[in-house]
Amino acid sequence: MEKNSFTLIETLISITFLSVVISGFIYSTYHDETNQKNYMLLNNLENSFSTKNYTNFLKTTQNLQVTINEEHTENIVVSKYQFENENIKVFKYEK
Repeated sequence: MEKNSFTLIETLISITFLSVVISGFIYSTYHDETNQKNYMLLNNLENSFSTKNYTNFLKTTQNLQVTINEEHTENIVVSKYQFENENIKVFKYEK
């Protein structure tokens, strides 16, 4: 007579394996609250760049030297918009 059912040990091993896999998905970084906040912040910053609303940014002016075709050198004045917190540092140069 052949036995086609799981034994108690096989059942316990299967349940343990499934619980490890499920808990790994639950505690993965996909559901991490910090990553979700960072994603929302980056989305808001991208929208600010699109609408040119720089109220959340620190504005500084810088002189940059640009070389064109390795012959002509030009100095240009640009505005640097910068946002920085403990997790994200974003900046943009605009002429």
